[in-house]
Amino acid sequence: MAVAEYRLCFTKGSSVRFLSHLDMAKTMERALRRADIPLAYSEGFHPHPKMSFGPALAVGISSLEEYLDVETVADIPAEELQERLNRSLPEGLRILAAKRCLKRPKPLNAVINRAVYRLTLETEPSRRPAVMEILEHCMSSDRLEVTRVNKNGQKVVNIRPWLHNLKTEAFDEAGLQVSVTGEIGSNGNLRPDDILQLLPFPVKVRNIVRAEMWHEEHGIVVKPLDLC
Repeated sequence: MAVAEYRLCFTKGSSVRFLSHLDMAKTMERALRRADIPLAYSEGFHPHPKMSFGPALAVGISSLEEYLDVETVADIPAEELQERLNRSLPEGLRILAAKRCLKRPKPLNAVINRAVYRLTLETEPSRRPAVMEILEHCMSSDRLEVTRVNKNGQKVVNIRPWLHNLKTEAFDEAGLQVSVTGEIGSNGNLRPDDILQLLPFPVKVRNIVRAEMWHEEHGIVVKPLDLC
């Protein structure tokens, strides 16, 4: 039985952006063991550590703010857990904050419903004005249709209800910076590549970063660390 529950906020840098969600879970579990953190385990024939991540991050995307819940069989000061774990994590992964939960928190996937992605795009100079214009008109559009592919084939989806904000910065040497705030979770899931589908011609994606995640309801924003 778990003695303590912790919520961790961590970064996933560019050097580990190609780790899959499963690889990330294995990497974090190994780091917790190396840090001598006494994990709580499930019961049954195949016990596994009581760990749960927030919304999965697509392969190839780095992040400034990911979340992980961990249960232990010893009560460790949150600051100590953070320090020990950071000494055991590989380069590119770092715990930014750790919080001891005073009560059992709701699962991360059940509470996180907003995410911010920052995209860096590049295209031919002659097409830059058109790219800017199309993206800047997204928020005033009634419908934004993209094609999603799943095991049952293709499906056209209107992503407009999931798009909460979109900002662009003018092209410079670094490319076009696009900040997208969208729905994430069971009520809808806006993906960075959805935005790329709205353009009538291909663009080069230099970088995609998931910058923030939180819970928002009736205009009130609460960070996951404040929900435990």
